[in-house]
Amino acid sequence: MAEDQAPAARASQPTDALLRRLAESGGAVPLSFEFFPPRTEARRTAVLEAADHLAPLAEHGFSVTMGAGGTTRTGTHDTAVAVAERTGRPVTAHLTALGLSKAQALETADRLRQAGIRRILALRGDRPRAVQGPLPPGFPHASDLVEALSARHDFEISVAAHPETHPEATSPEADIDHLKRKLDAGASVAYCQFVLDPALYGRFLDACARRGIDAPIVPGLMPLEGWTRVRSFARANGATVPDWLDRLFREGEAQPEVAPALAAAATLEQARRLIAYGAPALHVYTMNRWPLPVAIARLLGHG
Repeated sequence: MAEDQAPAARASQPTDALLRRLAESGGAVPLSFEFFPPRTEARRTAVLEAADHLAPLAEHGFSVTMGAGGTTRTGTHDTAVAVAERTGRPVTAHLTALGLSKAQALETADRLRQAGIRRILALRGDRPRAVQGPLPPGFPHASDLVEALSARHDFEISVAAHPETHPEATSPEADIDHLKRKLDAGASVAYCQFVLDPALYGRFLDACARRGIDAPIVPGLMPLEGWTRVRSFARANGATVPDWLDRLFREGEAQPEVAPALAAAATLEQARRLIAYGAPALHVYTMNRWPLPVAIARLLGHG
């Protein structure tokens, strides 16, 4: 394999080439960590405690999600600002367009900018379940939101990518073309919906490279504690659940005391395989908890 071969092209190479890629990286690719807005003061305290533990490991900072239809706009804003001020790390605030008018979406971006948040993950988002009837006229696609944000402020804009294809896409190729439109509109990086089969991420990198995408595509890493919850979340989002993971955790249910060790080992295996397939960084879904994310970061050579 040529030394200058692109990481995406390595995804389809034999196992020894993937192991070589992992050895070259040393495992210590940059990490970022994701929170969701807490709903109570006690949970807010827990998020800030998690941020304290993760900040020394968060070379690429943090992100804070936003609910469908912008339902957590205030919580997203407040959490992003609090984490940024507390840790000194950059924070990316999610901004979902569907369910917001154009004025509401841009006003939200303005408030984030005024509070010192310079990074936005621009999403179309899902339709809010509680809203009946037509939604406010807004940005119909994430690419439209990216274009408007780029024209308004000098944000660092990221977008979502779907290794297993967005459920509304007409084909994998059409989905990747839509990703390219978002990047061409002004985004500089894409963050993937998490996968439980890292080979799917590798094939996705190959497919994106073939269609002319050269921006960083960062995979999401889901800590595999609470397997029943993780499996349900994966299936609800259309993510493939490998049989070996199902068997591993099903057999582990007979010995609950080994569950934390199984979760750590399986998550580390996922992380190392994603790195071997060419991940430029890892984006860790913390579920607002810090112990397993910290353990994985340490095992990958951070800190």
